[in-house]
Amino acid sequence: MSGEVRADPVELARVAQSCLDGSQDLAAALRAVRADAVLSTADFGNVSNAGRQTDAYHGVEGSAGTATERLVTVLEVDNESLLRVAFAYQQADEEAERKLRQKHRNIPI
Repeated sequence: MSGEVRADPVELARVAQSCLDGSQDLAAALRAVRADAVLSTADFGNVSNAGRQTDAYHGVEGSAGTATERLVTVLEVDNESLLRVAFAYQQADEEAERKLRQKHRNIPI
């Protein structure tokens, strides 16, 4: 099962930019949440298990933050990978065009 694989470098670059935009938006949102959503034991009221609630909250907050940071990283890597593929396809297209023009000099521009 072989055949020609084609891709539009401009469209790949657009998708890459979308990944980068998404990673930046997620990172900004995470920074905002971390700055604004800091809770202490006193925020859970005057209950006997306020300490456990605080610990649980910070555990979930930490796990969610780590997961979001990993997603940001994945989107950044996807951006770089897509840009590399777009560049490779563009180079391949230009090389194929160059070879065709050498072989068939009467191809109109």
